[in-house]
Amino acid sequence: MTTRNSSSASLLEQNVEIVGDISFNGNLYIQGRVNGNIVAPIDSSAALYIQSGSEVIGELRAPTVIVAGKIAGDVFASRRISLKAGAEVIGNIHYAELQIDEGASVNGILTYLNGSTTG
Repeated sequence: MTTRNSSSASLLEQNVEIVGDISFNGNLYIQGRVNGNIVAPIDSSAALYIQSGSEVIGELRAPTVIVAGKIAGDVFASRRISLKAGAEVIGNIHYAELQIDEGASVNGILTYLNGSTTG
């Protein structure tokens, strides 16, 4: 089944705090706080957006991860991770493709994922 529905997005608002793990598919925009792991199927087209002003304490696993906020935990991006200006990651990043904008910071180890997970 092939679907190209760009409207399948979820938003965690700025005034919301979640304590617990989140599983998602599609696009997930985090503007609040999450104390738990956030996971999407590795073989999906899911994308996780950690917006400016947001904070996540936990492990992130998604094909595409775009970070403008703060993360305390390891990140596994099977396709691509993009760290925008102001992004702060305290943890290791495992990636297939990496983009770091000026003004982003990483306190951890960068590990290239060598494999066929991108194809």
